[in-house]
Amino acid sequence: MRRRTITPIFPPPGYNLTIPDWPVEQFMLRIGKGCSDYADKFEKLTEVFEADRFQMKEKGIPPKVRKYIFSIKEQLRRGVLTFEYLERRTSVTIPKKKATKK
Repeated sequence: MRRRTITPIFPPPGYNLTIPDWPVEQFMLRIGKGCSDYADKFEKLTEVFEADRFQMKEKGIPPKVRKYIFSIKEQLRRGVLTFEYLERRTSVTIPKKKATKK
């Protein structure tokens, strides 16, 4: 069996993610999907990025919204989505998978 070598990326994507000084309401409104309804649960935007699923659950955020916020955070960390893109957009939505007929 042949072994593959993977060259690591340095610095790892997302570890040098700079979070802008946006109000939480603005960020939640830009990512869309009703997240702006829960913007009052956080004081600062860094609190959104540092919160884990248990902390969000304690704040009363429903599972679908938590999952969506985590997916946006991961896309920002990986560089798939940028804050500059969010700044130009009013809201971003992830396309849903098409249902297949049986």
